[in-house]
Amino acid sequence: MKTFLTLLATFVCTALLTAWLSPDYQKLRRERLNAWIAASCDSVTSAMTTFRTACDGIRSDADLVDARSAYEAARRSYKRLEPLAEYLDNGFVAQFVNGAPLPRLDQKSQYVDILGPQGFQIIDELLHADDSTAMRTLTELRDKVHTLCGNMPDLLLELRGTRWTDRMMIEACRSAVVRISSMGIVAFDRPASEPSMEDDIVPLTTIMTISDGFRAQLESRTLAERHRKIAALVDKGIADLRHAAFDDFDRIAFLRDVMDPLYGALLDVQTDLGIEFITEVSPFPPAVNPRGRSMFATDFFNPLKSTGLQRDHVSADLVELGRTLFFDPILSSTNERACASCHQPERGFTDGHAKSVALGHDGTIDRNAPTMINAVFARRFFYDLRANRINDVISHVVTNEREFGSTLIDMIGRLRESSEYEAMFGKAFPNERNGAIDVANVGMAIAAYLSSLVSFDSPVDRYVRGEAIDLDPAVKRGFNLFMGRAACGTCHFAPSFAGYVPPSFTDSESEILGVPSRPDTMNAILDADKGRAAGILREQSVIYANSFKTPTIRNIALTAPYMHNGAYTTLDQIVQFYDLGGGRGIGIDHPYQTLAPDRINLTNKDYQDMIAFMRAITDTTGLTRRPARLPRVDRNRALDQRRVGGDY
Repeated sequence: MKTFLTLLATFVCTALLTAWLSPDYQKLRRERLNAWIAASCDSVTSAMTTFRTACDGIRSDADLVDARSAYEAARRSYKRLEPLAEYLDNGFVAQFVNGAPLPRLDQKSQYVDILGPQGFQIIDELLHADDSTAMRTLTELRDKVHTLCGNMPDLLLELRGTRWTDRMMIEACRSAVVRISSMGIVAFDRPASEPSMEDDIVPLTTIMTISDGFRAQLESRTLAERHRKIAALVDKGIADLRHAAFDDFDRIAFLRDVMDPLYGALLDVQTDLGIEFITEVSPFPPAVNPRGRSMFATDFFNPLKSTGLQRDHVSADLVELGRTLFFDPILSSTNERACASCHQPERGFTDGHAKSVALGHDGTIDRNAPTMINAVFARRFFYDLRANRINDVISHVVTNEREFGSTLIDMIGRLRESSEYEAMFGKAFPNERNGAIDVANVGMAIAAYLSSLVSFDSPVDRYVRGEAIDLDPAVKRGFNLFMGRAACGTCHFAPSFAGYVPPSFTDSESEILGVPSRPDTMNAILDADKGRAAGILREQSVIYANSFKTPTIRNIALTAPYMHNGAYTTLDQIVQFYDLGGGRGIGIDHPYQTLAPDRINLTNKDYQDMIAFMRAITDTTGLTRRPARLPRVDRNRALDQRRVGGDY
């Protein structure tokens, strides 16, 4: 017994001594990062002061050159901190530091107050206009620079004061990988100045700086290869970007060989070191799945973010109930129209009409039917962004007199006349057997079904993930055009290729393109639909007139005709519209057009390559199954004549 106690005491003492002598890796990392942040913040402050002084001193074209040089230095100094800043306070960065150079509404005001753009990007436009214009707008330029210098200390103070955990460091790095892959390689931050692939070297270097903090702990656990892999990928990325020509850069190879593997390599560090995931410490689901390995995989996004559903609530029974409801015209007043009437699986969940047929064949509804595939990734819904949740969408459709023409009460009444539906709702909602058929549960079921209509498994996705050995050269060229010279990727952000704004994907963009009422390039007339300005009351502003949600181009080969009004019937017409500079390029002078009005000057081969890429981003595998039949309505046999998917 004495020997046992001696051995036990020795073991405990050894364990305690080992723990005491072992380095506190997390503390060391935090101290190291805080010192780097402090030095970087000082660099930003100094560079911004120099830039402000240079702008205040502009008197000649030579001074303008000096100011542009100082701008580049200030911008580079901020870019060092960008991975942490975007992660920590994406909203502040977008509004005050480095957001798109567009007016926006003041979200804190009870009125419809318009805020002018602030930050580096509007400064980029003012500073890099032609010399005569830049000299004429000096007062505005100086005002924007002084405002940025006034806002920057708040961000720097937040960065200095944050207690960075291991999870936050890894998440910031992975978020930065997403931003480089979606915004960096398309030069989103340079609306006017000469784009440069070398811009992305700075945040890549920051990713390496943060990753270096994990090196010692990885080596202590014989996991040094994890750090070496990250270092090798960053080194290759920097080598690829250095001196690369913007127009000729092979973006799809860069994503395949560097950025997507780097995204997965950072996940390996988090997993191997037992660092918690945000889903383990926060009740609020993130838009991006923290356990996803690839940016171009179906599990990259969290499809439940906009549904209000918890993962453990989504059962096969709930999804199947939602599928049945989606295809059942019992939701409409005439029992002839279903969700699938306008969202047909074989057409990429659209209907092939310029504008969908109205209830009773009484003309058409106001707009073209958008795809439902990957639709749950949006943060707001409808072309005018008037709905914030999927439940809101269902209510709008059911009660719209030209769509389903019903009331929510009547819809529920019809469903309750079916014993089969009662049984299906009972299985899907086992804790609500009495009265499970209600409006909320109908919405939850359809939302669960829509959350199953997700897929990033096209030939392009498989190639970027490294699963496909090769890809048609025309598709590669088209991808590089889309994400490069053609600038499509500045609005249709990868990997969704929609207006879901990276890297946090917590906002859905709308754009003013100047879409004509018909495909006429000689006598074009702006379509009369006011779009977002006719949506929710507080957005009824001139800056949103004719503004429409930016849709995904995934499965675009299946979803013709195009635009909110179905004005264009072919992909050639769509490419030409953008090539000419949108509405302004065909004679429509919209004062708030957000699409750059400059001609891209694409060649015929460019057209073919762009279309080849858009066709290759198609994937509906496993998504198109219809119910074999609809539930019987035993208490109202007249309803049993309805057809799966509706009559029209």
